[in-house]
Amino acid sequence: ERLHQLADPVPFRHGATIPFLGVPHRIRHHPNARGVVWCEDGEIHVAGHEEHLPRRVHDWLKAEAKREIETRARAKAELVGKKIKKISIRDTKSRWGSCTNEGELAFSWRLILTPKHVLDYVIAHEVAHLREMNHGPRFWSLVRKTLPDMQAARVWLDDHGADLHRYGIEG
Repeated sequence: ERLHQLADPVPFRHGATIPFLGVPHRIRHHPNARGVVWCEDGEIHVAGHEEHLPRRVHDWLKAEAKREIETRARAKAELVGKKIKKISIRDTKSRWGSCTNEGELAFSWRLILTPKHVLDYVIAHEVAHLREMNHGPRFWSLVRKTLPDMQAARVWLDDHGADLHRYGIEG
């Protein structure tokens, strides 16, 4: 019964619609265009041979995730007076982000699919762990310091987070 409730997979291919920073974008293949991947006017354009399209979209999304997350995480770390040693982007199944005692942060590339306030919440959560490696009152105070309205993002993740795993190369 639960399997029937799961949404259908959305493979990266021409004509598919995927969220990018929470906004639906249609994938458009341009076999004769130069370049790799670019985004404009609600579309993700992919040049080159069709068989390379899924990997190119995936790689582009990971690169965009890294760029967005690094910029936002470093700004939030500055607000809490900490430095980030390293940021990595992964394809995790069970958590959106993590923080080590050494100041290394890791995030799921799929966060680039979420609305900006959700992306900011996960980043604020992990950055707060740079100071507090727990989920106590001081930790949540730090999260609120860098993201005052975190509750809407937590609700969004509870409601839609699992759905983000339907997007990908294979489907």
